[in-house]
Amino acid sequence: MRRPVLLVDDHRVLADSLALSLDLQPDLCCAAVAHTARDGLSMAAAIPYAVAVVDLQLPDADGLDVVARLHEARPAAPIVVLTAHPKADLAQRALAAGAAAFLGKDLGLADILAAIRSADPARPQVQPGLRPSPVALTHRELDVLRQLSQGRDASRTASTLGISLNTARGHIKSVLAKLGVQTQLDAVVAAERLGLITVGSRY
Repeated sequence: MRRPVLLVDDHRVLADSLALSLDLQPDLCCAAVAHTARDGLSMAAAIPYAVAVVDLQLPDADGLDVVARLHEARPAAPIVVLTAHPKADLAQRALAAGAAAFLGKDLGLADILAAIRSADPARPQVQPGLRPSPVALTHRELDVLRQLSQGRDASRTASTLGISLNTARGHIKSVLAKLGVQTQLDAVVAAERLGLITVGSRY
């Protein structure tokens, strides 16, 4: 039986080419193509799919949020992140959000199809050459860390992320403990050194 694949990517030429390639495979097919986060989430709720392929740069939302929502709604369906920015810190965040694979768009079609076929949440795979950080932070802890890297304190972090001040403080305390540091500035420095974040970057 062919496994239906949901594609969420605003690069229309690439998405349509991948959809065509999927339909030519004996064991895969394209379930639907969405070019926005909203359409992707709407299609995911309405149609059956076995694997989702998600870009990180979408016009109406952060692709990592789409990954997290798809994973929450259908944890058994693997999510393959396909991005034009294959960086170690993004790989870490994608896996924390629930992705089963993290690949760059510069990979060959055969490698992308192989990753779609083998994607398994229990055995996450990252494009060769991108080393995941030895420090395992949750998706929300990484969000908080990014806020700290932008100079925001606990109060502003809480407001930006829509969480309570106590929750923000709890995440900051956890981040400091996992990174083995005492201050928020040291946490940002350590996180950038480990490749968890890129200071000054959207991601």
